[in-house]
Parts: sequence; structure tokens; C-alpha cells
Amino acid sequence: MEEQLRTLVQMQKLDDRIGALRVLQKELPQQLNEIIGHVDQATANLLACETERAELAKKQRSLESDIKQHQEQIKKYSNQLSEIKTNKEYKALNSEIAFLKEKISEQESHQLELMDAENQAAARVNEAKQELDKAEKAKSEQEGELRRQIDSLEGQIEDLRAQRNTMARTLPLQIVKLYGNMIKNKGNLAVVFCRKGACGGCGFVIRPQVRIELQLRKKINYCESCGRILVEPFEDSSSPNAAD
Repeated sequence: MEEQLRTLVQMQKLDDRIGALRVLQKELPQQLNEIIGHVDQATANLLACETERAELAKKQRSLESDIKQHQEQIKKYSNQLSEIKTNKEYKALNSEIAFLKEKISEQESHQLELMDAENQAAARVNEAKQELDKAEKAKSEQEGELRRQIDSLEGQIEDLRAQRNTMARTLPLQIVKLYGNMIKNKGNLAVVFCRKGACGGCGFVIRPQVRIELQLRKKINYCESCGRILVEPFEDSSSPNAAD
């Protein structure tokens, strides 16, 4: 019976490793998606910053065009002043020139604001480029290795399954079926060590008589609470679920 118990412990070790690989099968694709997502997000952010900067530059060009037109209009009106015959027309033209000059002054103030905004936008573009470079570097450094690990996981799991199944063939069919059901229904944990007088799976306190039976290793004992197979730790072996 002791050899059967040792075999069950070894099978549980293999299922622990299989469980850890199953976790990686979920986590690694998520990590890969996050890395790719960072690149996509950084690309979108850079595009938004460049678009903002381009819009500000476009507004500046439009404003410069308006200022130039007003300046040309002032020049035209100024040349017409010498041809004016009446005071009324002279005052009206001067009033128009004054209006255009005031308009140009407002536009030049706005132009300075746009220049400042464009400088800030340019700084954001540079920051966005740096973030994109950083994200692309991380993708370049990690994507290949993550994909390699993801591709290799199923093969590793199959190898461990084969080792476990080979061990299972040495056990009575009834025990193997019971073990398999517990692996499926009890969180991948069928075999647990007695830990400080309690079940290593659920923490239920083990009765003294059962603890004696565990030490004798003459039969398979089960936790009276969770039903898992209880084993007294072997001196020459350990398990991820062993006592501290």
C-alpha cells in the first residue's frame, strides 16, 4: 500500500505541474495581447497627437492668410486716401483702416496662442513617439518568446499526462477513477499531505486514530470533510501541497 500511496503523491505532483501550465495557457496569451495592445494604443495616441498638431498648424496658416489679406487691404485703402475728395469719405476710409488694424492685432494675439499650443502639441507628439518606441521595443523583445512558450505548453502538458498515465496503470482501476474524479471536481487537488494535524486541502482537523493510520500507511485514508486522499509526508519526498 505504501507504494500505491507514493504513486498517488507522484501523480499529484504531475497534476500540480499540469495545473500550473494550464494557468500559463491563460496568462501568456493575455500578456501577449497586452503587449500588442500597448503598441496599438501608443500608435493611436501618436496619431491623435499628430492630428492635433496638424490642426493647429492649419489654423495658423489660415490666420496668417487672413492677416496678409487685411494688411494688403490696409495698403490699398492707404493709397486711396490721397484720392479722397470729401472729409466724410476720408473719415470713413480711415475708420475702416483702423478697424482692420485692430482686427490684425487680435489675430496676431490669437496667432501667438496658436503657436504656443502647437509647441505644446509638438512636445506631446515627441512623448507619444517615445511611448510607441518603448511599446514596440517591448513587443520585439517579448513577443517571440511568449509565442514560443505558448506553442510549447500543450506539448509539455501532454508529456506530463503521459507520465501520470503510466503511473496510473500500476494502480487499481477503482483508485484511478476516484483520483481522476477528485482532480476534476476538487480544484486539481486529489492527494494532500497531513499538515500539522489537519487536511492540507481543506484544513479539517484529523482525528487521532486517522493520524495513526496515516503513519502506518496500511490503507488509503480520505479526509472526512473534503474527501481528498490523505497521506502522511514521506521523509524522502515532497509535494507542492506538502506541509511547511
